[in-house]
Amino acid sequence: MKIASRLLAATGLAALVALTASAGTMAQKNQATLRALDKITGRSTDIVVKVGEPVIYGSLRVELKTCYQAPPEEIPESAAFLRIASTQPVAMETMEAAVSAKDVPADAANNPVLFSGWMYASSPGLNALEHPVYDIWVIRCTAPDPVKLPERVTIPESVEPLYDDMPAGVTETETPPDEDMPID
Repeated sequence: MKIASRLLAATGLAALVALTASAGTMAQKNQATLRALDKITGRSTDIVVKVGEPVIYGSLRVELKTCYQAPPEEIPESAAFLRIASTQPVAMETMEAAVSAKDVPADAANNPVLFSGWMYASSPGLNALEHPVYDIWVIRCTAPDPVKLPERVTIPESVEPLYDDMPAGVTETETPPDEDMPID
């Protein structure tokens, strides 16, 4: 058991050193893609979480505090600081209270924090959420797509002018002909 814990500590230290070495080049992003697994149904779901905008997944409230992504020319790595809390209170006195607990607000003070810390995409088992029903891990950190400007509007040419280009008080019959006229 001591050997396993020492090996785990050494692996964690090596990952921390590697991340610290490249931390100067990692770019901060404002959203993360997480993968959530429901262990009961076996169904996995990708969740996009923005910084400061919590997401409810099952009975979990997932909040992204910050997210860093390595540039494409370096070893791929994403690191996200997550806070995951339960939306259900820990202890229920009676079965009736447990049944009505699904109406408990997600930000209730008595709901336990299940995970608070850094998760790394390259080492999902290093800091993992310990929950009997759900697993959540980081896939990547991203920035939202830039706002796309609308297509440029082109006005088709028509036989009618789009605006009146005649001087005020002059009608179309009073305009000079297109021929060159001698000037006196």
